[in-house]
Amino acid sequence: MSKVQDKKWYRSLEAVALILLVLIGLLSCCPEDPYQNYLNLIINTEPKSLDPALSTDITTGIITALMYDNLVQFGVGSEILPGLAESWLISEDGLVYTFQLRDSVEFWDGLPFTSADVKRSFERVMNPKTRSPQTWLLAPIQGSEAYMQGKADSISGIRLISRHQVQLYLEIPFAPFLGFLGAPATAIVSENSDDLKTSPMGTGPWIFQGWQADRKLRFKRNNNYYAGPAILDGLILNNVPEVLTAALEFEAGNLDVMTIPNSEFKYWTHSSTWQPYIHKLEELGLYYLAMNVERAPFDDKRVRQAVTLAIDRKKIVKRIMHNSASVALGPIPPGLAGFDSNRVPLPFNPEAARKLLIDAGYSDGCEFDLWVDPGAAVSQTLEAIQHYLTEVGFIVHLVRNDWNMMRDAMRQGETDAYWGNWWADYAEAENFLAPLFHSSNAARRNRYNNPEVDTMIEQLQSSLVSEDRINLAKQIDSILIEEAPYAFMWYPTSYTVVQPTLKGYVPHLMPNANRYMHVYFEE
Repeated sequence: MSKVQDKKWYRSLEAVALILLVLIGLLSCCPEDPYQNYLNLIINTEPKSLDPALSTDITTGIITALMYDNLVQFGVGSEILPGLAESWLISEDGLVYTFQLRDSVEFWDGLPFTSADVKRSFERVMNPKTRSPQTWLLAPIQGSEAYMQGKADSISGIRLISRHQVQLYLEIPFAPFLGFLGAPATAIVSENSDDLKTSPMGTGPWIFQGWQADRKLRFKRNNNYYAGPAILDGLILNNVPEVLTAALEFEAGNLDVMTIPNSEFKYWTHSSTWQPYIHKLEELGLYYLAMNVERAPFDDKRVRQAVTLAIDRKKIVKRIMHNSASVALGPIPPGLAGFDSNRVPLPFNPEAARKLLIDAGYSDGCEFDLWVDPGAAVSQTLEAIQHYLTEVGFIVHLVRNDWNMMRDAMRQGETDAYWGNWWADYAEAENFLAPLFHSSNAARRNRYNNPEVDTMIEQLQSSLVSEDRINLAKQIDSILIEEAPYAFMWYPTSYTVVQPTLKGYVPHLMPNANRYMHVYFEE
């Protein structure tokens, strides 16, 4: 090698060494991913708001529950646990609720939590200027109606006994009321809240960091949380509306928890790789076919009864839904006191259905429109239902309209029947009876009116004896099965899969109960 070549070789070697040193320097100074210890979850729709007072949908309820605390909170099941109230007493007549509040809680902005925050938060929900659709949760409190109508400056039934004690006085005994105080809309908010729709301010375990519309919401751990900080550094809620996209992202490791989509149920549940990481939960929900009892042909009970008998619900659950549900026994789902586990589901009996139609005067066919929201994603299921009904003599027209049009038509009594579902706002059997079947409630869109059922529901609401409430719920359940204002179809079952490295995950019965405080990643 010549001296010139030797110099060139050394210069090349020096250049390579310099490049390597630069690369090493760059790598060493690059910060770690700041979201490495964040839990990545999925939402499939945007929240309506970040204001708990405006929470009416499951997604908004789940999100606000991460940021705010209530006086009470739901546990893993239907139990009610202490929240911002460390204890409470209910008077023997069921009219006075006395809450002892925690004295070491702070809002994210550093302000201490006191009884005044309870009064202000509740009056904020009831104030017409807030436009909360959830005023019914606090309507049982004395003076709430006068306050809403502008006849009083405050709600007289909310009394501040001390800085950390508050009493709520009810108009009449109302057994489900304690559960109302665990709902998202009755969360406690800070007085320093200019616009809670986009700038939350709570006491909860996760502090709001940012919201990228149609993409994600991000939260960091509240290190000053009264119950102790969460294990992980934060949460990211990724908006992934397409179930197949979510599945791909999960398999790629970009998501940590996923509800298994029905379309891929067999793949996930039969996979030896994922089976150990699947969690099953029988949810507090009900799917049904509601019939307008004031409108022919469903003004005849026999026609309504024929609908349930005509449909092979068991086969639909098995073959189309891959057992991600259980056949409904009645309106009350399992997991609630009042569910009658000894009841036998109505059988698939097309011959009996045909006879009922003939007896009702529909020997030449019974025609009706079945309304459905196109966003419900149940085409295959509804086609199967349509087929079964056609086999016994019904002529079913599927009418697909968006939810707003459907809701208006239902309220005006213009629908023959509609496909719907109901999910628990609170863990009581009463929640599946009063809103759907008491004649005074707006959700009763099928015009069902039974004075006996109304009276029994009111007794269920006012009774302070647990055993009496259970018996009343079962009696109402029996009447509704007999009168068949709904064809009670099935109770949903969810299957959730988690990444193998995620530990401590436990599914919760109430959607707003899981706050991911104790989950962590195994190294």
